[in-house]
Amino acid sequence: MVHPLAVLNRWTARLADPAQEERFLATQLPGLRRDVLLVCVLVLVYNVVFFVVNLLRGPAWGYVGLSDHVLVGSAAVVLAVLVRRTRTYRTTARALVGGFGVYALVALALGGDRTPTGWVLLSLQTAAVLCLHARLPFPVTAALVPAWSVASLLAATTSGVDDRDMATAVALVASVVAVGLSAAHRVATQARLLFARTEELERISTQDPVTGLPNRRAWEAALHREWDRAVRTGGPLGVVVVDVDHFGRLNEGFGHPGGDRALVEVAGLLTAALHRPGDLAARLGGDEFGLLLPGADEVGTEQLAGRLLAAARELRTGAAPGDPVSALTLSLGTHATHPVAGGSAAELVAAADTALYRAKGGGRDQVVGAREV
Repeated sequence: MVHPLAVLNRWTARLADPAQEERFLATQLPGLRRDVLLVCVLVLVYNVVFFVVNLLRGPAWGYVGLSDHVLVGSAAVVLAVLVRRTRTYRTTARALVGGFGVYALVALALGGDRTPTGWVLLSLQTAAVLCLHARLPFPVTAALVPAWSVASLLAATTSGVDDRDMATAVALVASVVAVGLSAAHRVATQARLLFARTEELERISTQDPVTGLPNRRAWEAALHREWDRAVRTGGPLGVVVVDVDHFGRLNEGFGHPGGDRALVEVAGLLTAALHRPGDLAARLGGDEFGLLLPGADEVGTEQLAGRLLAAARELRTGAAPGDPVSALTLSLGTHATHPVAGGSAAELVAAADTALYRAKGGGRDQVVGAREV
């Protein structure tokens, strides 16, 4: 298992691998969208309540003093609508930052009066924002949350709040921010570590330890996924089943390290033969490998298998006599079909297996297509 310090920056609470950080953020989109909507509701409720309260008691600055509640409440509604329509994490985060900007500008320009109850509600809003920001990179959290609070406190200084109430408000909001930032850092760290460990376990469970190729579990998942996709699109799907000839003899002659080296060489040949997105090379177990070729018809599948066989022969020819690769030969069976609903991916592989047995029975070191059987 990878050590936590190898995958996480302890200060920023971000994953060290940018691609992995992007994958993590993508998983956070549904939760981020839900939390933004929650904060929008809190902000809207807060401003509606105090709009009504100030309207009933008469705002100190006349009805212009109610404009901050109208603008911030309206901004909360607009932000909620935008977030519901976003499709990516970054778009949602940008909409959120824009909402903070509107809040800060309105609060500083038109800040209305505050009451002790208002400060409590403001602290609850700050706590909600902290919970929301646990889904964001911590540097963003550490910058925006204090900005939220400072803008609110500065707005209050324009409305005649006495020193004692102001000191109480500062202490209350600062406490929430300090405790909340600590908690947000911890939650962000734990969430990313859990994500990294889950990915590592998934990688281990779907990767062959000798060759580094996907294992049978990954092959089966990809096979059924590509079968279903081909059913939808009507495209062809090809498979090549590859077997190392007389692998037991190779192990006996060169030892297990030599046999493992031969398997690694085969894995390299298979990987080099693939050029299109979606193509997959996997070790199915023992001395058997498989190629999954979405979009390849019977002719294309057989041609790729032929190139792979030629590459294996060339590799064998160039190997030194004591090299296990010098005794390496491959037998290959191929099949391709146009998947249809109600069909079976297992039948596709079974047909390629039958062709493989025909290749082995016919002298090995050759390609046989299912249409030849």
